[in-house]
Amino acid sequence: MTDNIRGYRMTKFRKSCQRHNMMRKILRLVLLGCGLTALVAGFSMIQLYTAGAQQIRWNQRGAGTADNPYLVEPLDSNQPQPESGAASQAAFQAVSRPELTYLGEFEVAAYSSDGKDMTYSGELPVHGRTAAGVLSVFKLGDTVLIDGSTYVIEDKVDEGARERLRIYFDSYEDARQFGRKICPVYRHSEGPLEGADCLGEFEVTGYCSCVLCCGEKEEILTKSETVPKAAHTIAADPSVIPLGSRIVIDEVTYTVEDTGKAVKGRQLDIFFDSHEEAVRYGRKEKYVYMEE
Repeated sequence: MTDNIRGYRMTKFRKSCQRHNMMRKILRLVLLGCGLTALVAGFSMIQLYTAGAQQIRWNQRGAGTADNPYLVEPLDSNQPQPESGAASQAAFQAVSRPELTYLGEFEVAAYSSDGKDMTYSGELPVHGRTAAGVLSVFKLGDTVLIDGSTYVIEDKVDEGARERLRIYFDSYEDARQFGRKICPVYRHSEGPLEGADCLGEFEVTGYCSCVLCCGEKEEILTKSETVPKAAHTIAADPSVIPLGSRIVIDEVTYTVEDTGKAVKGRQLDIFFDSHEEAVRYGRKEKYVYMEE
């Protein structure tokens, strides 16, 4: 009887020891797991901190939103800051370098067509080149940097539209994929030639001697009673540029020999031999110089 009791007690003691050993093993595994978790968490925090610091450096260099990681030239941080009441003008005062002006962040939408519709400038739209802008902010012919790519303002956006810029795509699928974004926008500023007698910027179009451009006439003569010639004759408002003046546009010298009902103020009309050439020239903003 005594031996049985002693054996029972020994068995119970061994089982207790086994339970303690098992608990110690489990505790070691738990502590090891906690240590590994803390190590991974610490490494992740370091990575996040490094990424955040890098993003701050990108933003200081002129990067856009998270959807626009393209780097551009750093802005001039020494530019004077406007008063709080002029916050809307702040974007237009930030300049990265003389020929690249930061305009601010704009909402940019995509648009597309069948490729046969002419732009407002009179040219066919081209994927990767053509952009449309509000003409109170942009002018036709402006070269702008949008979302890291360079475009030319060849079309217009109505003043009442939600966005100020649109990018042309040659397929609806690509346009839908781009959708609508907030992008930093830069403009390549081209000033007048130094030392030249600049008359300023004019809106320049083309015309010819056809019925559509000049109406029914027995004899096609200019206001100066000369025969119009391509790369020579131009129409102007005589109250702005007198008849007989010689002006230079894109290194071509024209003589103001004609006028027109639609040629008023700072508008010019270049003569072409055919209507197709006049239409192809379209509508452009050009610096005009008086011949020296």
